[in-house]
Amino acid sequence: FSCLNGFCPSFVTVEGATRRKKTGAEFDLAGAMADLPAPDLPALEEPYDLLVTGVGGTGVVTVGALITMAAHLEGKGSSVLDFTGFAQKFGTVLSYIRLGARPEDIHQVRIDRGAADAVIGCDAVVSSASAASQHYRKGTRMVLNRAEMPTGDLVLNRDADLRLKAREEVIVGAVGAENLWGFDANRLSERLMGDSVFANVMMLGFAWQKGLVPVSELALRQAIVLNGTAVERNHRAFDIGRLMAAHPERLPQEQPERHPETLDEVIEHRAAFLTEYQNAAYAARYRDRLAQFHATLPDALADELTLIAAKALFRLMAYKDEYEVARLHTRTGFEQTLAGEFEPGFQVKYHMAPPLLSWSKDARGRPLKRSFGAWMTPVMRGLAAIRGLRGTMLDPFRFGHDRREERELIAWYEDVLLRLGPLVRSDTADQARAILSSALEFRGYGPVKSAAIAKGRPVADQKLAELTSKQ
Repeated sequence: FSCLNGFCPSFVTVEGATRRKKTGAEFDLAGAMADLPAPDLPALEEPYDLLVTGVGGTGVVTVGALITMAAHLEGKGSSVLDFTGFAQKFGTVLSYIRLGARPEDIHQVRIDRGAADAVIGCDAVVSSASAASQHYRKGTRMVLNRAEMPTGDLVLNRDADLRLKAREEVIVGAVGAENLWGFDANRLSERLMGDSVFANVMMLGFAWQKGLVPVSELALRQAIVLNGTAVERNHRAFDIGRLMAAHPERLPQEQPERHPETLDEVIEHRAAFLTEYQNAAYAARYRDRLAQFHATLPDALADELTLIAAKALFRLMAYKDEYEVARLHTRTGFEQTLAGEFEPGFQVKYHMAPPLLSWSKDARGRPLKRSFGAWMTPVMRGLAAIRGLRGTMLDPFRFGHDRREERELIAWYEDVLLRLGPLVRSDTADQARAILSSALEFRGYGPVKSAAIAKGRPVADQKLAELTSKQ
């Protein structure tokens, strides 16, 4: 298995697949919009500057094209200048749109610094960057997509934080809180349209309803027709955006996810997972180690530090091995998800690097994967069924380097909990937090995880030794 050597958990491809068309949540959209008020649109006594910001591959340029086509249909003046930078998917895109009452009113296509009258911010990262924000001023009206979209930083740094809240605060400082509206358009589009591809048209509908786009509804709808792509669905996305702006309470409400919060909830939630992962005895081992650790801690710090330990110990105990990958792919709805995403007729291929066939290496010395057909699916089901053998004398994978390292790591952390508990006081709490949290950094697969362990474990051992020597 690829997971056996651990270097990559992505080992399934779907070939010959056709995506199912999803409609999203069904509700009476026409009824919800029956008394929707018409917005007050700018009079265009002078040229109007509208900036659309976003990332490549999500339809930002299409939004600009729809607006300028609508203006053209009404005989208004319009221009659009698209700055696509590195125009690959997820690259920065800025569309400068200028609108006037007559074509002769438009004398330039670039929006001046601090001159934007309105902004449709389809991506928070791009919208808060200097290339876009230099055009804002107090009074610029803006709708912002609060969705978190992937960037190159997330590829290069697994812990990269897009800091969306801080970015929005920067925008508020530039335009004023009263001039900014925001919602997660991607999430809303996925839920109500079945696909996030309609998010930017939804943003357009929101912006139009708020009076940020000075062209008529009729002209915008005709522009959508002329665009010729998913016409009815884009009309629907536009209307959902309008409803979100005027009466969001009329939209189907999303049921909030219930996440474990208290220490007991966190432990029980993870213990239930470990029962499915292996068995009840394995889950009991998890509970017992944490209960012992909690009992040795000062009352003021017991819940806080045990919560850190609960998350770290769970991560070490629920390592992704052959059995777990097989379980995740055959017993947790993966096959049903594929059936829901694609029309019948697709084929599944597995890409693995079994140890006995891993003599070929890549440039980094890691085993090259080989492709296996759908006949591997029954094998995966069989592995999932015998996962209780994990770590026992009957486990055929127990001698692998990664598996031995992962079992040793669990025992190491259990020993850390045993030794650390009696050393914790108010003046050693920070050191205890650092030691307990060290295991949260042991992530990745195969050589990636091994490198993280080799780097982090000696540091934790050193901190624990220093703490012990001071007692």
